[in-house]
Amino acid sequence: MKSAAYPDAPRVSLPPAASLFPDVCAGLLSALVALCYSVGYSAMIFSGSLAGFLSAGMPAVLICCVVAGLVIACASSLPFAIGGPDSNAVAILVGLTTGIAGAARADGGSGATVLATVLAALALGSALTGAIQYALGAARRSSAIQFLPFPVLGGFLGGTGYLLASGSFRMLTGTGLHWDTLAALAAVPWIEWLPAVVTCATLLILARRVPSIALLPAGLGTGALVFFAGLHAGGMPLAAAHRLGLLFDAAPLGALNLPERLSPGLVDWRALAVHLPEFVVLAVVASITILLNVSSLGLAAGKDIDLDRELRAAGIANLLSALSGGIVGYQSLSRSLLNLRAGATGRASGLACALGCLAAIACAPALIGWLPKPVLIGLQFYLAIGLLREWLIAAYAKLSLSEYLLIPLIVVVIAVWGVVAGVGLGIVAACVLFVLSYSRISAVRSEFDGMSRHSNVERSIDDLALLNASADQVVGLCLQGFLFFGTASSVLQRLRGRLAARPPRADAPRFVVVDFAQIDGLDASTSLTFRRLRQYCEANGIALVLTALPEPAGEMLARAGGPDAAPRRFADLDGGLEWVEEQLLAVLKPSPQPGEPNLRSVLHPHFSAAALDDLDARLERRDLAAGETLFRRGDPGDAVYLVERGRVTVSLPLDDARVLRLRSYGGGTIVGEMALYTQQPRSADVRADCATRVCRLSLDALQRLEIEVPGTAREFHRFVVRVLASRLSAANDALRALH
Repeated sequence: MKSAAYPDAPRVSLPPAASLFPDVCAGLLSALVALCYSVGYSAMIFSGSLAGFLSAGMPAVLICCVVAGLVIACASSLPFAIGGPDSNAVAILVGLTTGIAGAARADGGSGATVLATVLAALALGSALTGAIQYALGAARRSSAIQFLPFPVLGGFLGGTGYLLASGSFRMLTGTGLHWDTLAALAAVPWIEWLPAVVTCATLLILARRVPSIALLPAGLGTGALVFFAGLHAGGMPLAAAHRLGLLFDAAPLGALNLPERLSPGLVDWRALAVHLPEFVVLAVVASITILLNVSSLGLAAGKDIDLDRELRAAGIANLLSALSGGIVGYQSLSRSLLNLRAGATGRASGLACALGCLAAIACAPALIGWLPKPVLIGLQFYLAIGLLREWLIAAYAKLSLSEYLLIPLIVVVIAVWGVVAGVGLGIVAACVLFVLSYSRISAVRSEFDGMSRHSNVERSIDDLALLNASADQVVGLCLQGFLFFGTASSVLQRLRGRLAARPPRADAPRFVVVDFAQIDGLDASTSLTFRRLRQYCEANGIALVLTALPEPAGEMLARAGGPDAAPRRFADLDGGLEWVEEQLLAVLKPSPQPGEPNLRSVLHPHFSAAALDDLDARLERRDLAAGETLFRRGDPGDAVYLVERGRVTVSLPLDDARVLRLRSYGGGTIVGEMALYTQQPRSADVRADCATRVCRLSLDALQRLEIEVPGTAREFHRFVVRVLASRLSAANDALRALH
């Protein structure tokens, strides 16, 4: 059946008995490994000044194996996943519990108060982590965690390696890892450090030589053999080894006794409040680790994963673990891979692992007493070396130098000032690096002038020649990306440089066109930049034109004293360029002769007088009112039209009832020539924008002209070729401007 927490979960059915056996065997092997890890994690958390509370605190770690293991086995989208405590979270808990214990002692707390406060911290960390994880998963916001910069994540994982090494050092010497405490290693008996070294060295040597399923048993077995052989050679009985802390005194689950030990009167709540930011870091780190772990597991198994579902599963597991007094737990990468490679395929393996741990710690806790502490110290050193090697050495070849240097910086800060300071500094530094890197990306998508970029208004050959001759009077930029103080200033510098390279002309105005169509947004700091741009343009007699500026951005610029809206702000670049061209032509074109312009005055530079007479005799004049249709899409291409005055627009009707403007044609231009020459139906609609007069040359009239007056026909064809060549040249200039 489907649960309310997991509505998308498949219906669970019992597997056949034939597939249970390999799952159960793999799960029991994973249980043995989980117990070894858990005991080692317990020794790390309750080490140094907390070593006396190890027996009382160990169940808090062991119970996580059971609770997280059961929930993850039932709810994960990966049926072979194994849940339990993990080194990343434990590394943070080591520093957290040490700091809280020190604060509780500083407040004058007794041993009972210190223990109660530490156990309350472990439960509170699980509860807060579980609530955050479930909320993220229920809201389907797993992607929000992935915005943490990769170097920060690498620095944290490298710092985790240091914390693991520091915790192992504390387990071995009873003191924290510092330069002035390294000498304490000389006082450690060989029976403590030699098995640890042998275990760590064996794991490092065999890591790439034996299957992962056999790696941990081989390493732990070799270390245990050296340890017990050393006890025998030194004549030390097991009882003495227990008294010296070389073997664990495991307590059953009942030793946790939550109602007694978590009495509100015993807990130092001030000590917990002081370290509240570290609880948040614990929750964030645990959530990030889940996403990394399950992504790696999905890749290794070739299965799709549901990250939101994994967060919900871990959230429920941690909430239940908190109610039971357990620590933070979630999907384990190493144990799940071990389970998969041992032959597990179904959820029975995870259930067998959790129930196996429960049976061991509830029915036979004495078995834990046979796990040598030095062997587990060696295991922790192996995990620490793996993280440090991956993120301080291997990462050098994967990252840029600036990104890589951030990793050792974070590791050093974590070592000196703690996890919160390290992660916080890493995020700030990563943001600074991002700003510096992003500011190097040009905010200018393309540059253009009056020749390389024209509006969609088709001009006559003469008008186009005038515009091209004054192309240097137009300086345009198409912007892209997000504009902020790091990129906006480069826009101003680029414009000033281009304007300085193009001295003003007395016979033509100057224009600066800035297009915002491709920007993703801008911040308030850009207001100052565009205010300076406006002042520069006003001081130099330059018209500033802004196109496609989003309304909120325009309001922000206006409030800051930036460019005003009218008349130099347009909805798109095409509209802005059309206005610029009209302003230029109004200055550059000769004064019109008295009377209305006619076709002869427009075409006489391109035809002989006799040819104009022949052509004019075969033209049919037609006056169009504003909005009147000249021809529609699908009409036969039986004529070409010369625009005598006014303007027509070619548009394409779309399926959603919208109309797309393709191009506009003013006086002295031709329209409809392609359909005439190809004898294909019209491909678009053409309507008059204003009162317009067109001259129609039908196909029949053109054919008669070719027979009766071939010279005039040739002049007409040459005129059409020049028009098409002019259009092609403008298109080529526009393409070059884009590159």
